Amino acid sequence: MRRVLVALDGTPESTTALERAVAIAIEHSALLTLAAVVPEPRLYTGIGPLMLPFSPATLKRDAEREMCRVLAAARDEVPANVSVTTQLLHGACARAIAKLAKCGDYDVVVTPRTSTRLRRLLHVT
Repeated sequence: MRRVLVALDGTPESTTALERAVAIAIEHSALLTLAAVVPEPRLYTGIGPLMLPFSPATLKRDAEREMCRVLAAARDEVPANVSVTTQLLHGACARAIAKLAKCGDYDVVVTPRTSTRLRRLLHVT
């Protein structure tokens, strides 16, 4: 095993996923990649005209800042003897992680929770 990918989303479950991924990386002297996905902002409106106090660009920028914070905090938790990189992705979470996993030739993908969609995209049974 040479490459381990862990998907992070800032939830308590992602802390557990990080711990598991770090353990795997240490055991196999593997490169660890921390990935977080910035989803496209969704705006919901009701019936009638509605003025929102923020724009989609503002929502996206705030989400990017939050995911950068998540990545930085996770990177700080990785021991110094583990080679680590970070990836900030954009788009649909499962699709973005699956694409990175396939393009990056990762041996293991650790996620905060079981995602049927991600499992299907990775062709995992």
